[in-house]
Amino acid sequence: MNSRGARMSGSSGRWALGLVAVLALAGCRSRSSPTFEPLKLADGRVVPAETLSRGHSVYTYYCASCHGENGDGQGPAGRGMRPVPRNFRLALFKFGDVAVGELPTDEALKRTLRRGLHGTPMFAWDVPDADQDAVLQYLKTFSPRWTQEPPGPPLPVSPDPWKGREAEALERGRVAYHVAGKGNAGCSGCHVAYLPRAELAALLGTSLGRKVDLSKLDPYTAQARESDHPVELDAKGEPTRTQKVLPPDFLFHELRTVWPEGERVDGTPYTAERQREDLYRVIASGVGGAAMPTWKGAIPEENLWALAYYVQSLVRLRDTDEADVLKARLRSSTMGSPP
Repeated sequence: MNSRGARMSGSSGRWALGLVAVLALAGCRSRSSPTFEPLKLADGRVVPAETLSRGHSVYTYYCASCHGENGDGQGPAGRGMRPVPRNFRLALFKFGDVAVGELPTDEALKRTLRRGLHGTPMFAWDVPDADQDAVLQYLKTFSPRWTQEPPGPPLPVSPDPWKGREAEALERGRVAYHVAGKGNAGCSGCHVAYLPRAELAALLGTSLGRKVDLSKLDPYTAQARESDHPVELDAKGEPTRTQKVLPPDFLFHELRTVWPEGERVDGTPYTAERQREDLYRVIASGVGGAAMPTWKGAIPEENLWALAYYVQSLVRLRDTDEADVLKARLRSSTMGSPP
């Protein structure tokens, strides 16, 4: 199936999932809503009871079928989904605009509610802004973390230093992606490499100033890594098994927070510049609960932006003939190498 057909199929599947959610919870609206007390958050804000009551109604109608009535990610429509629906009781979020492990900003949560997550059953719900605000605050009732610690400080998006110099950015990003240390991220240590073995060895040798033997390594097969996101819970709601996460192959996987250029996101065209900013934001912040660390402050800003340019160049290749050619070159370079 081509990418256009896949998107159309995904759209149909999402509408079907929405219908399942409505049918699964059709009887919930007749139940009397629980009584809420104002929620005092650790950052000093107080959420009125009326807001929480409204948020509960919105959550019951739109969210509980996947995320569960108790916010544990165990809703009837969410079982068997991969990735698993978010467990709000743990207050672990992948995309929070903050350093990994900290509570996300409201703006980051709103972005996910408005846009959904590309390539997953979490799609953008067309609900009024007031309902989005209410359900966002209601999510905070599921975990005591919100009353015990404030959200992390938002990591700012710095100005793009490579505007008008894309070729230079791609070259810098290629190094920052494949080389570890010396201000580089070494992303290919978890994600796959995108250079044939001889080119990769030459790049590493030039960058590190020493010969690197890749003959016993397989830089083209990613390994699933542990995460903090639960798949199964015990009777007390504690995780008994967590989900292993496969680092995305940018030539193959859809990225959760990145959409194809030209689509409408938040009601406006999704431009290349917006796509790079989203990539920068994820690389800088890291991915909460997964093996992807916070890179902002760990490597220079120009390298963070260069990585955004380089990953974007790979995302653009997805589902193209050029991607097939590159994959063939990578496979050819592994001939005779260890599996």
